[in-house]
Amino acid sequence: MFGKRKRLLPDAVKEQENNLLACVHCGFCLPHCPTYSVLGDENDSPRGRLYLMRAVAEGRITPDDAYTRHIESCIVCRACETACPSGVRYGTIMEAARCDLRRLGASDMGWLARVLRWMGLYLLPRRSLLRPAVFPMRIIRHLRPTDGWWRWLPSIVRLGLEMLPPPPLKRKFAPVSSHAPDKGVVVQFRGCVMDELFKNVNQATTRVLEVNGFRVTVPQAQTCCGSLHDHSGFVDAARELARKNIDSLEDGNDTPVVVNAAGCAALMKEYGELLKDDPRYAARAHRFASRVCDVTELLARTGVVKGASIQRKVTYDAPCHLYHAQKVKTAPLDVLKAVPDLDFRPLRGADRCCASGGIYNLTHPDIAEEVLQRKLSALFETGAETLVTANPGCQMQIQQGVRTAGMDVSVAHVIELLDESYEKAGYYDSTTSLKG
Repeated sequence: MFGKRKRLLPDAVKEQENNLLACVHCGFCLPHCPTYSVLGDENDSPRGRLYLMRAVAEGRITPDDAYTRHIESCIVCRACETACPSGVRYGTIMEAARCDLRRLGASDMGWLARVLRWMGLYLLPRRSLLRPAVFPMRIIRHLRPTDGWWRWLPSIVRLGLEMLPPPPLKRKFAPVSSHAPDKGVVVQFRGCVMDELFKNVNQATTRVLEVNGFRVTVPQAQTCCGSLHDHSGFVDAARELARKNIDSLEDGNDTPVVVNAAGCAALMKEYGELLKDDPRYAARAHRFASRVCDVTELLARTGVVKGASIQRKVTYDAPCHLYHAQKVKTAPLDVLKAVPDLDFRPLRGADRCCASGGIYNLTHPDIAEEVLQRKLSALFETGAETLVTANPGCQMQIQQGVRTAGMDVSVAHVIELLDESYEKAGYYDSTTSLKG
């Protein structure tokens, strides 16, 4: 069925055998699963998908269209892993199942969604192509009329354009000096989407780290982390990108690799697992993964320099791959405490998925829209003026939802708020340019 190529799903099921057997079908995962909450089908729940994947791995059923639909409809938010008392590593098995489906050529998506996914997977690692590809989309986004020809565009294209963030502000000033003792060197991972669409967040991250006593290096040879490839089942491509990042970001010390995108850091922390069967990279990948940390994780651990007062109603939405995959739950909130006088408003279901899921909101827009509406309802209840998060996909997803709903709420990265506070405190010199 899968030819001579190695099948990953049976191997993943075998490795997780003890955990799978420990699953007592308690159903603790059900209320935490966004797709089950929308579709109400047991086959679209974590335990239902685990049953299907195990049945395929053991040859009891064949991967038909129904099986493919249930596997592809998962957002892989990994909230079920947090809820599971048995410790089942659901994400690992799901990615193996999708890899097998890719090798079968199976998909439940329409042709346009498949084209968009292919474009994303092809463009993200190729910086020279990504920038010119995004530029015309930005132009269209800012020329968007309220009616006329815009309504004739396919809905999936309109949705993609609404997700694009506004152009970054040209604020490239550098810190006057560090406001903390020297804490050593860190390597900043700039990513692909972050560097192209959220360059302002990358620059803010550099400034904030320097104010907090870190000396920042940004190796130029780094590339896409490979998370979208891995989650979509293109594991071989993800492994190749992981090797390139290890080669470019590796050093002989334990220098932290700082990441400001939750989805990127989640996979980079699992490079050891991803490359465990590669004799040349297995040990190196394990060491590299131990160095990776989210920027809020590093700041909360080492202490955050306080900034100037910002009097604003703010709420925080936790990215799934920060909260559930990395288990970083309180660090972003600790970072926000360094901004005096914030009126913080807790968000109901802050740890629940917004349905960004890489490009899930483009490949499964109907499910994603219903999940997003629940997030927007919770946001409305807070009365917040600004929602902060820590992942570009979440930021774009919630941002387009806020725009479409006509809500007067700005959406930003946690680090941007701290950066604004530092600017007000006079920690920056507008006459000194920050490279990058």
